[in-house]
Amino acid sequence: MTSDICTEGQFWNRPRHKCEPCNTKYKIIQGYEFTENCGWSDEQQQIESPYRPCRDGTFNNGSQVICQICRSCSPPQLIAFACKSTSDTICCKQGEQFLKGKCRPIPQPSRTTRITTASTTVHITSSVASSSPSLSPQHIPDSSPSPQSTSSPTVSHAHFIGIYVCFGILSTLALVCLFLFVRRRTKPFNKELKKCCNGASHESLSKKGIARYEQAVSYNIINDGNNDHETGLSHLLAPEVQVAPLKMVLNNLDVLEELVLVLDPDISGAKNTRHLAAQCSFSFAWINYAYSMKDHKSPLVAVLEGVVTKNPDWTVGHLAELLNAIGRNDAVEILAKLPAGFGHKPFLKAVYH
Repeated sequence: MTSDICTEGQFWNRPRHKCEPCNTKYKIIQGYEFTENCGWSDEQQQIESPYRPCRDGTFNNGSQVICQICRSCSPPQLIAFACKSTSDTICCKQGEQFLKGKCRPIPQPSRTTRITTASTTVHITSSVASSSPSLSPQHIPDSSPSPQSTSSPTVSHAHFIGIYVCFGILSTLALVCLFLFVRRRTKPFNKELKKCCNGASHESLSKKGIARYEQAVSYNIINDGNNDHETGLSHLLAPEVQVAPLKMVLNNLDVLEELVLVLDPDISGAKNTRHLAAQCSFSFAWINYAYSMKDHKSPLVAVLEGVVTKNPDWTVGHLAELLNAIGRNDAVEILAKLPAGFGHKPFLKAVYH
């Protein structure tokens, strides 16, 4: 227990002089539960993280402050979906499947028998599990072809084959025309997007332009992420910038905001602040906590402040090497915008979104 006053699941609110539930200060996260007293001491000091992962055999779907014990399926029920940290065990009877929130019977496949004569076709559908279907004689048409109908099936089949071939050719031509039209319409947009991503015309990073800027950054990362990375940083950073203190990045608001926008978002196929924090030996729980507070403070700023505190002798070159190691030379190019003769400015505490 981190508090001698409050019970588990509560913390001491010193200004109000009372114990309050953890979920009044922090939001509930799926797969996690609150630590004892949310990690706060009675002296209003945060001793540990407010969250911890659910233990094996427990779960939290986002509706409880602590992880719940997973249910077990008693016969004749079977496990349809095993319990995991974010959802409980789902049990269904044998022969059922879990679909659209309910256990539903598994449909039996059907078999279709096709009987073709010279003049007509009869379809008989039966269940695979049922016995062989019986067909009464009056339901089967006379199989002896008449002279007038002998050539009818051949003409009919040839007619339909010609229609299908013509329809396929027309559909192919329509798809090709549609593809060319869409490509022609989107070409000017792609040029403008590439121009923005390469740094030719960046918008100001106000709340109004953040969404468009992030889309441009995502496009640049995904298209350039598979390129081979050049070894060494001399071609990207000036020597004066490489040996500058890491605190210089926190002091330059323009460069810091650009780094936040390209490294904080979770973009498929690109490594981000999570991987950078792991390179700096931050724990998995600390990284998750930093991202849970993303609405109040940038995870990248939290990482840089932590690194500066633990390693005050680190330079911009150290950060550039870590970014190069996770394949984010686009972020190294942003570091290159730091002026060589950059002076000391007031220390930036946090970047808010």
